[in-house]
Amino acid sequence: MIVLWIIYGIIIGFELLLILTFQFRFKKEDASSNLEESVSVLIAARDEEQNLKRCLDSLLNSNCDFSRVEILVGDDNSEDDTWGIIQRYAQKHPQIVGVKILDQKDGLIAKGNVLAQLVDEAKHDKLLIIDADMAVSEDWLNQMSGLLDHDDLISGYTTIATTANKGAIQYFDWSVVLHSMKAMADLFKPISILGNNMGFNRRAYNDVGGWRGLGPTDVEDLGLLRHFQKEGKTTFQYVGDMGRAETLPQLTFREMLTQRCRWMNGVFTHHWLIGIPALFARLWFPVFLFTLAFDSNLHLLILGYAIVINQIKFLQMMTSGGGVKIFNPFSPFIISLLDTFALLRLIFVGKVSWKGRKF
Repeated sequence: MIVLWIIYGIIIGFELLLILTFQFRFKKEDASSNLEESVSVLIAARDEEQNLKRCLDSLLNSNCDFSRVEILVGDDNSEDDTWGIIQRYAQKHPQIVGVKILDQKDGLIAKGNVLAQLVDEAKHDKLLIIDADMAVSEDWLNQMSGLLDHDDLISGYTTIATTANKGAIQYFDWSVVLHSMKAMADLFKPISILGNNMGFNRRAYNDVGGWRGLGPTDVEDLGLLRHFQKEGKTTFQYVGDMGRAETLPQLTFREMLTQRCRWMNGVFTHHWLIGIPALFARLWFPVFLFTLAFDSNLHLLILGYAIVINQIKFLQMMTSGGGVKIFNPFSPFIISLLDTFALLRLIFVGKVSWKGRKF
């Protein structure tokens, strides 16, 4: 029990540091309201016929000069009508270009393979990435492009749509995680990046070897961040309403589990030292149940940490980044159980999947 007291004492102390950092050292950059340089938007699409129209329509509704924009959509061997949608949009909108992706070109896999080929096809030096199931705000293009005037690699502000089943729980969870990412970035340096909403300058990308320099990996976003940092490139985590993009929630338990396995795999692959205390922070509910029979004070401390700390972080995110202030006292319990199942699946199954493919 003494060990658990020490572990959760350290975790709570560090979480309080992140809360204070977010409150008093929050770094926010607002870009020009006009798109001043040309930009290429890259979209990896595999079996996205249900989502792609929403993404493209939101981009086409952007408040910017489209003579400076190209949108490259890579069809990663889709088995549905994804390619047909890309072609129809390309016929109506000259800034949209479809690219047929070669499977595992240069030994790359998953999303990294798609994006590496799209970078090759892109005309411009500023490169933005958005997932096919995302919808961007009207100012997203201007804001993200402007941030690349100051930094080599940027991570945008992603929120979860709350209109679908289970969306509210994922919305809460994502906001709490992004709070930690932002506070860590402002206090030390970015420890992760949002691969569904990011951007970089081509020169810096080429300097670090791009995705081909990473080799085959299913955590291409975090791997690229580590390469940028290793080579001394500047990185920035943005949180703000102007650069907001909204992703759709995972609708089934299996989808949520698979997504969390990918996240955990990324943490243990690139940040195993952080991953160990993160396990106790995220998997607090099983520990709470364990301590019920042995130490009433400790289990109350863990329960208070899970509910109070997470709620403060969530409210801070909503205040600084904008969003819906949803209070759901059951969210931390459900999230911790999901993470517990994801860890068990990762231990006993091992492989993670992306768009139906296992790696």
